[in-house]
Amino acid sequence: MKLATVLAAIALTAATVEAGEITTQGDMFSECTYKFEGRLEPGDAGKVAELDTFGSAGASLCLNSPGGSLPEGIKMFDVIWSRQMHTRVLSGDICESACAIAWLGGGVTMGTAPARIPSRSIEPGALLGFHAPRLDLPEGGSYPAEQVEQAFRIALKSAEGLFDIKLTTQDSAGALNDFLYARILETPGDRMFHITTLAEALMSNVLVSAVRAPEKILTANLVHLCENAWLVQRGVDVTLDDAAHHLTLLRRGAVTGERVKYINAATWVVRMDVEQRSQYLCVIGDSDFGFYLQQARDFNTAPAYINGGAEPPTIRMGLQQVDSRQTVEQVWKEVEDGLGQALATVDMPHYALLDGATALADLPRR
Repeated sequence: MKLATVLAAIALTAATVEAGEITTQGDMFSECTYKFEGRLEPGDAGKVAELDTFGSAGASLCLNSPGGSLPEGIKMFDVIWSRQMHTRVLSGDICESACAIAWLGGGVTMGTAPARIPSRSIEPGALLGFHAPRLDLPEGGSYPAEQVEQAFRIALKSAEGLFDIKLTTQDSAGALNDFLYARILETPGDRMFHITTLAEALMSNVLVSAVRAPEKILTANLVHLCENAWLVQRGVDVTLDDAAHHLTLLRRGAVTGERVKYINAATWVVRMDVEQRSQYLCVIGDSDFGFYLQQARDFNTAPAYINGGAEPPTIRMGLQQVDSRQTVEQVWKEVEDGLGQALATVDMPHYALLDGATALADLPRR
């Protein structure tokens, strides 16, 4: 068996499809400035490097590919990461395997004090899928030991490339967080981990675009928002194999009794769960809600992609903890008096107001 046949087995691909092609779809303000469709093959990263990204304005690269060469996907990630480029998967399209690795590179540098902001998104109805590299030799073949060894080393080099992506950060913006990295490594090469639920998207730091922003907020929405914020804040638990189990564990520890309270005529407080001797809370000010609602109304009537980027409304909240032995009334009083221990301030996307178990395909489109 020739070495080329052995090496081909380490490519990440879902099917035999036509070689990739890049077409121009619009300008810097379009949903897709460019679109890559087909299988990733050597040389495709170079094609992306030649695209005009309009200086600091940035360009949008839409992706529709079942995969291909993992080494080329890693090269394409490097190219995209170093450019002003949004990456996007539209409803009805797929981006799997090597394509999904390239997609991770999306981001732009913005602001008067320039800072990198991740800008990679999928729409409801899109499929984004990951799995680990593999060395998959056809059954019944006979391979010289030195060829298998060389192929194995190349496969390890691909795994090293994934680890390098995991370490890639700029201005505190990381390319690949712990939760998604763990999912990639634990998913065999003949299977696929798809981002299919709201909780998976949030925990994987995958932005979901073109989702209508809620303009009416109920008590249940506040509980969902708090759940989703704590899912993201706590990150990956290596003993749990998916976002659904993380969400189940969080709900299993949920406090009993009154969970949502409006205090000081200015602040909403949500009681979350108890761990050891701490009770966890979310605190949201009226001013933050007011700012969000204005954003939501504007977002629902504006183009889906402003200046080529997906810019959803966000809700800012504080995450706090108090002693788990306190009664409900004592919790409200402690927060009212400003005595809760502040842990973090987070900004959550508007769709975090919805149940984390919601399938992305079922999210309301704008």
